[in-house]
Amino acid sequence: MDMGIDMLSNLHAEIRIIQTEVQGLMRNAGMRPKRLVLAWLACGYVLASAAAQPELASGRLVIGAEDDAAPWSYADGTGYVNDVVRAAFQRSGWQVQYMVMPYARCKAMVLSGKLVACFSASRTPDLASQLLYPRQPVFNASNVLIARANADLQGCNPAEWPRPVKVGRVASYEYRANVMTLLGSPQVQVEDNNSEVSNMRKLEAGHIDAALVTLDAVKRLEALAIQAHSKGSFMTLCDFGPEGAYIVFSRQHPGARHALQAFESGYEGLLREGAIAEMQRRWRGHPLDQLKAKPH
Repeated sequence: MDMGIDMLSNLHAEIRIIQTEVQGLMRNAGMRPKRLVLAWLACGYVLASAAAQPELASGRLVIGAEDDAAPWSYADGTGYVNDVVRAAFQRSGWQVQYMVMPYARCKAMVLSGKLVACFSASRTPDLASQLLYPRQPVFNASNVLIARANADLQGCNPAEWPRPVKVGRVASYEYRANVMTLLGSPQVQVEDNNSEVSNMRKLEAGHIDAALVTLDAVKRLEALAIQAHSKGSFMTLCDFGPEGAYIVFSRQHPGARHALQAFESGYEGLLREGAIAEMQRRWRGHPLDQLKAKPH
């Protein structure tokens, strides 16, 4: 029996036991009101737990999905990560439903317990103390600093740049520790924007000198340029190295630990079977679908 069905059966059995006790107390006018109240509270607690865990009450887990990380996750709820997460849960017998939204909102909702999980987030010391992370990331990607191809900049050391530089980043994103060190340099002025596409446009227009983007073999620089309708050429100043990106689970949501266990079991099974490698191969061959990408 899969995990979700087994837990749901146990929950229903517990509710029936408490209902039976409450009905018996109501028939017995001689029972003390305190015990009756406690029984009602116990019944209410179980029912509230069911309502707080949609994966138990309906067999379908509601997960937050970023709307602006194509082709990892498109605005229409499809994408490489969407496929991976759905397949992992399905292998464990769970069904998922995506709530597509901006990443900042998704992260805030999972931190508060309004969502059981959200993707995709990097692992930082601050978030690791507030969220639950699986053993494996859903993908690994690099933070890359890019500039216009004709820029008078080179390398990763701001002290060697000929002038102060304005760098665009996405306000809600997490970045590697060595990126944060660079952004803390007195030579760097940070400009926060709401998307990598916005930063690409500002970079091409000369409003900023460099931009941070996160890339891998599925999400490539040319895909961002297409979304930004960019005709310019760009160069890499610095590749800060790969970092894991995860589906993260809430420490505040009562169903999150069960959902995390189901995801880990399914994902690790897909890894052993070669299914993850096959999905990566398939998505690497996908051109960007502009109709599915969030308009900017």
